[in-house]
Parts: sequence; C-alpha cells; structure tokens
Amino acid sequence: MSSFFQSLTRKLPGQGGTSQGVGAFGRWARRARRRFGRERALEVVAGWGRRAEERLGRRIAYEPELIPPIRLMRTEGMDVLEEWFRWAEEWSMLLRIYGQIRRDSQVLEVGCGLGRVAFPLRYVLSREGAFHGLEICREKVEFLQQTFPKAHPNFHFQHADIHNTFYNPGGTIRPEHYRFPHEDASFDLIFAASVFTHLLPAAAEQYIREASRVLRPEGRCVFSFFLLDNYRPGQPRPQGFNDRIFNVDHPHGNHGDDFAVSDPGNPEAITAYRLAFIERMAAQAGLRLAQPPVPGLWSGSSPTWVGMQDVVVLVKAPANEA
Repeated sequence: MSSFFQSLTRKLPGQGGTSQGVGAFGRWARRARRRFGRERALEVVAGWGRRAEERLGRRIAYEPELIPPIRLMRTEGMDVLEEWFRWAEEWSMLLRIYGQIRRDSQVLEVGCGLGRVAFPLRYVLSREGAFHGLEICREKVEFLQQTFPKAHPNFHFQHADIHNTFYNPGGTIRPEHYRFPHEDASFDLIFAASVFTHLLPAAAEQYIREASRVLRPEGRCVFSFFLLDNYRPGQPRPQGFNDRIFNVDHPHGNHGDDFAVSDPGNPEAITAYRLAFIERMAAQAGLRLAQPPVPGLWSGSSPTWVGMQDVVVLVKAPANEA
C-alpha cells in the first residue's frame, strides 16, 4: 500500500500499535483480520487500499502521480492537501503577474521542494518553454525525477547538496559558495518561494549574484522574503503566523537592524531582511527593483496583501545598458 493511503489509515491490524483506522476503513480492517487471520487480512486490506487510492487519486488531480505522498508533504509542513494546491495556485498567479512568465519562458526555481509550483506551471509552459528546479533535499528530487519527466520532458530537477541547518544539516556545500549549474544568461525568469526566508546574508548574496549571472537581460527574479520593514513586534498576526517562530526579534551577525532571525540557536529556521539591504545586494549583482515589494499576509501590516510572504521583484537591465 502506498504511503499516501497509509497516511489516511493510521495503523493496520497486526502492524503494531492500535488497530484503529479512519472511519469505515478501520472497521473493514478489523473485520478482515477476524475473518481471514492476520497475514491474509493484510493482503486483503492492502487490495482495498490500492483500489480506494486509485479512485481517490483520479478525483484529486488529472495526473495524481505528480502529487507526493502525505509523508513527504509533511517534510514541507503540510498535513492537508488543500495547502498543497493553495500554495501552487498562489505562486502560479505571482509568476504570471509579477514574473511576466510566457508560454515559451525558460524558468529556474531555486528550492523547488516537491514540485508544488512546477505542478501548476505544467499548464502554463508549452513544450517550447522549460522548467528547471534545484532542491537541497535528495528524497524530494528523487520523487520528482521518477514522476514528472515521464509526462513533461521539459521539466528538469537537480539535487544540490547545500548545507542548511534547518533543511539539510548534512549538506556538503556551503551555500555562500554554491554556483548554479547553468550557463550564463540561460533563463527568462528565476524564482524562489520561501527560500530567502531561510538564508543567512552571505548565502542570500551569493544566490542573488548567481541568479543575475544565469538571468537573461530584461529577465526577472521573483523572490519571497519576510521584510523587516513590514514587521511590527507584538502586533497580532493572522492565522499560523502568530506563532512565536515568526517573531524575528533577534539581530544576527554584524548587519545591525538590516537582518534578524527568530531563533538565534538555529538562525536558518526563519530569517528576515530589510528592503534596503536586499536592494544593496541586488545592485551589486546588477539587478534592481522592478516595482515596490508586494506585501504578504504574514506580518498583518497590510490590508492589501497578495501572498503569504512579501514578494520582491528584481529585473536585469537590457543588454545595451549593462
């Protein structure tokens, strides 16, 4: 039985712990064990699970094999499928409006995770376009490589073994030394969804510098941040953002009030930047703000928020201005 369906059923009879399942399935499992015995019951229940999952999968998505199992989703903080689709559509919208994505765009995502944004972009990009994703968690990349390219050969995913105290503590490459594995001026659009929210300044500076290198003239970067400009200590914040992990109250390093973290003991858990700091790093890399930042819901400071996090849109100058 797949991990997706197992996540819906808790424990099956004879597999340790309680035999309580979810709703009717749990009752079926107990009946099967009484009728057939433990080993045969497991085979019967697994068959029920596969058939139910097939029916459920067809109702979840047109290509259900692209939806990762709940076990993997939980590594990105999701317990509910609705959050998977909400994030996917949010970023598809952000890239259409602020990234000016086209059908034939060459797109790079830094930190593609389990393909939450790649999932809706398969409808946006034609075969003349292409999507490339970089991800530091090997298991996520393996899932994507096994599923996505079969149906969408213009979607590519690559593992980057970058050290991060929160997501990849065993990584062998320091983020401030990482070079994107792509040629200069390869992409029309580069985006990072909730990546700079876990980067220290040296790594952020390197990522922005590398983004500029592989970006084509007049290309765009769409990066999400927690902006200190929007943060109000002690102000109530909506939904889960009221958790103290989003209290970015601790300056870190020698950056004054331009940079702060929520947990000094694990600084890459949540990081926040002041816009002026981002502008300086961008300017040094040959990028500039394309527009004022787009406020996010997280801080509770704007009645006209668009996404969950603040979005910074950068643009590279035309070739004749470089």
